[in-house]
Amino acid sequence: MLRKMYNFSKPIENAIMKASALLGLFQFVCILPLILLVDIFDKMYKSYVLGEAFNVNISVYMITGTVLILLLFICYKKMYRIKYISAASENLNMRMSIMDKLRKLPQSYLSKHDLSDLTSTVMDDMGIIEGVLANQLTEMIGGFISIAAVLTVMFFVNVRMTLVLCVVLPLAAFAMGMSDKVSGKTHLKNRKIKLTISDLIQEYLENITVLKTSGSINEYQTKIKRTLNGLIPRLVLFEFLAGICVSTAYNLLRFGIGIVAVYGIGLLVKGDISVTTYVAYMLLSVWIYEPLSYTCEHLGAVIASKVAAVRIKDIMDAKEQTGDEDINVSNYDIVFDKVDFAYDEGSETVLNNVSFMAKQGEYTALVGASGSGKSTVCRLAARLWDVNKGTVTIGGQDISKVAPENLFKVFSIVFQDVTLFNDTIYNNILIGNKNATREQVLKAAEDAMCLSFIEKLPEGIDTVIGENGHTLSGGERQRLSIARALLKDAPIVLLDESTASVDPETETGIQEAIERLAKGRTVLMIAHRLRSIVNCNRIVVLDEGRVIGNGTHEELMKECSEYKKLYELQCE
Repeated sequence: MLRKMYNFSKPIENAIMKASALLGLFQFVCILPLILLVDIFDKMYKSYVLGEAFNVNISVYMITGTVLILLLFICYKKMYRIKYISAASENLNMRMSIMDKLRKLPQSYLSKHDLSDLTSTVMDDMGIIEGVLANQLTEMIGGFISIAAVLTVMFFVNVRMTLVLCVVLPLAAFAMGMSDKVSGKTHLKNRKIKLTISDLIQEYLENITVLKTSGSINEYQTKIKRTLNGLIPRLVLFEFLAGICVSTAYNLLRFGIGIVAVYGIGLLVKGDISVTTYVAYMLLSVWIYEPLSYTCEHLGAVIASKVAAVRIKDIMDAKEQTGDEDINVSNYDIVFDKVDFAYDEGSETVLNNVSFMAKQGEYTALVGASGSGKSTVCRLAARLWDVNKGTVTIGGQDISKVAPENLFKVFSIVFQDVTLFNDTIYNNILIGNKNATREQVLKAAEDAMCLSFIEKLPEGIDTVIGENGHTLSGGERQRLSIARALLKDAPIVLLDESTASVDPETETGIQEAIERLAKGRTVLMIAHRLRSIVNCNRIVVLDEGRVIGNGTHEELMKECSEYKKLYELQCE
């Protein structure tokens, strides 16, 4: 059940149960001093009633007490180590499992979830689960085990008094069971509002310069404050609703002590139980109800953690991209055959019946107005998304049957949105090929026209460039991305606006580097600057997701009015 609810592994489930059993034993042993106390009381009472001398062997009680203390220490130490070490280990494993799962999911899944949402799941939701795992879950299960054991023993002492002792337990359990129904929806809404606040703060930090220069920063801060203020009463409402259930269960358990006391007095007056039995049950009722009250509180925390558990489970249950074949082809021709694609199920298609071939050893350019589907075609070629209809093949092999990570090995990709890491320039380029030598990295940087700005940096190629390369210009960041692709030296090259942020002189140099890279390879590129692709072997013209032209520059100037119009506009 725990694995189904929290996605725990089998070993951690066993560890939780083992730690809970040790805690249950610990709490059961805690009751044994009460039995010694009742035994002493019984001897004292009989001595008083019968007028006999009160003789107690103190050494027996001291030895017994010492043994109990040692047993308590051993049980708690073992429980503590299992509980916290297992919790930390499982927390690490679960976080890495989520990260590994995200690696296997298609781009379509990631595009529907913003960064702060996924980060919140990996960090915040996992933090909640870790707290439940390390504290509430073990305490709750251990409490139930010890109480069940004590009640079982007490049934053999006096059935009626034990039943009276248990009479409030179903009512308290019902009150706690209502906690999820009463406050669960409020908790879920609060979680969504917190994610909205996280998104707003992230957006505020990313665009603080724009907000300052536009004079909108105070307005945006007011928006954040208003959202925060709206969350406060909802948090209070959740605590109130959850508190009603917890306090009801808590007070029912307190009321149970009174019931035991009154009913026990009745039996005592009738002579159905002894004074010693009555005292024993009063002491035990206090002992049972007190930890049970804490158990109810732990149960409330476990119920509240269901929201975090569901969010984690949603990621772990998400459908991965299928395919387990390796890429095994004699050539790297890319063929789109009657491909349809929509970003969301049931939404309008962005590609309709797209068919063309990008041959190995040739340049194939994709052109068209913004929103015509050029970038989508590139992403489908690398299987960042899966097509809805039709097929995409490489060398005749259907890429939907190839494991995505095997497929990525044959692609070097340069997209418009360059992603760099807070590391040195050298390490950012080295991502293209981890086995490359320093000389190869420097050669890739030179071919991508990066040395002109690298040599000006204080530590050259070993300069740390900050988060996403914020210390570099847009053109410099894009050139590093091209250097990374050059270093990978894959048989297929995807270029999405690879020269969009560079000056004409640098663009000429990069085109020369790309021409060297493209020799014998399949190159599929996007460019709005049509003058830069007039010498391409093949140009595919897209308009609203459809192929309206396919040929060389000269052929399209004669046969495709849309291409001719775009080209002449740019020339003007």
